[in-house]
Amino acid sequence: MDPERWQRLKDLFEEAVEMDASRRGVFLEKACSDDPSLKTEVEELLQHHDDGFLENSASGMFPELLESEMDSLPPGKKLGPYTINGIIGRGGMGVVYLARDGRLDRPVALKMLPADYLKDNEQRERLRREARAAARLSHPGIATVYSLEECGDDIYIISEYVSGGTLREVMTETPLPLETLLDIGLQIGRALAAAHEYGIVHRDLKPENIMKTASGSIKILDFGLARIEGEKHGGAAARLTRAGMFLGTPSYASPEQLLGKDVDFRTDIFSFGVLLYEMAAGKHPFGARDSIAAIAHIVEGDAPDITAINPSIPEDLNTVILRCLRKRPEDRYPDMQALLTDLESLSEFHDIKEKRYPVPTGHPPAKHKRFHPLWWWQFHQAVAGFGYYAMLYPQWRVKQWLGGAEGSLLFFPLLIGVGIAANLRLHLWFTSCFYASELEAQRRKVSRWIRWADWLFAFMLAVTAARIHSEHAVIAALLMAVAIGSLVAFTLIEPTTARAALEKTSWNSK
Repeated sequence: MDPERWQRLKDLFEEAVEMDASRRGVFLEKACSDDPSLKTEVEELLQHHDDGFLENSASGMFPELLESEMDSLPPGKKLGPYTINGIIGRGGMGVVYLARDGRLDRPVALKMLPADYLKDNEQRERLRREARAAARLSHPGIATVYSLEECGDDIYIISEYVSGGTLREVMTETPLPLETLLDIGLQIGRALAAAHEYGIVHRDLKPENIMKTASGSIKILDFGLARIEGEKHGGAAARLTRAGMFLGTPSYASPEQLLGKDVDFRTDIFSFGVLLYEMAAGKHPFGARDSIAAIAHIVEGDAPDITAINPSIPEDLNTVILRCLRKRPEDRYPDMQALLTDLESLSEFHDIKEKRYPVPTGHPPAKHKRFHPLWWWQFHQAVAGFGYYAMLYPQWRVKQWLGGAEGSLLFFPLLIGVGIAANLRLHLWFTSCFYASELEAQRRKVSRWIRWADWLFAFMLAVTAARIHSEHAVIAALLMAVAIGSLVAFTLIEPTTARAALEKTSWNSK
């Protein structure tokens, strides 16, 4: 939204909000006779104000919608060792310049922050601390923060200059092909996962802060204004803005961010979901991205199914993206790695060739997940499933030895337990490998059946061992050992592997 239109929208809103509701229609009809769409936007703002969402002046809540009013630095201007070459971008949180570092003779991005955002020492110290944290990030998908410089009242962040086009420019061709969408999505997700491992939340993820280089690799910009997760500074969520304002771009912010609540890693997951939706559907999930009304829709409305807009998008990808966009943070993915697991599974299932871009330190590639917590859980399910089937043979021999009703009473309950527990475990294993987005629902549906069958399996083995221990001591010892081992496995070991996998997958334990 250009500043002139925004100013007119703001003035009309603030004038109309002071009027009696019965007079607003006539006023807006006359004032917006040349621009019906402007009238619609003002009416939507007024509606949300009356509902209690917009209690303050819109300009006070979202100053980032206005272009920065900072004076531009002319080319050739020197700031310490840095020489200004020109403006790269401009926004509510400052002006970004292309500059040259005279000491190392390299291009850098220099972001000059408005002085009135950082008037007091507490805000400056917070920025220093968070910029230092961002400077520790070392990942090929994140533009490196070099330093935080102060010169009198001025403060600016020096970071790596990334040449190429923004994701906004890439998305002019939206909807993107599935292969391109997943390639870009996986690169962004891996970079965010690496940042989150350091406890850093971006809070301003948007197409303008993501660059695609000539080689096709993706880099996230502007981590110098990110938040250190877990730190509180005198109130709600730590901010670099004045009271009543927030850091971020409204149309890409999460509901909790817009409402001024505490935010954590899941606010980046919401913003990431908006990006995925735009790439998949070719449009913003909550309306036009430059409309102030989209902000209210983020808080109150639901994003429509992507498949209704772009039928070529797989239903499982639609499910993944819509989960990212859920209103309550606890209803989204628990972390970025859980989301990545689903995206990687989608990429493999749809046979999309993985491009060889770097992977975050500490996380194995999708095709090499050995020793990953999810791998251990899958391994446990597969071993338990086939192991249960293997125990049918000695139990069948016991049936033959005992014969009659007694043999049948010992064999067939065990057969029922194996049929339920083994089949359902292998079903979950298959689902986790090929339909990861459905694993949560499937596990919740069958977990009680598996637990009941596990107990039946262990109980019948123990009863059989007690019955034959005098005649067949070796077989009895085997059956009792398996009964005890399976009891330990499903009561102690499996919950542990499930909790570990919970941090990396999209399903919740019961």
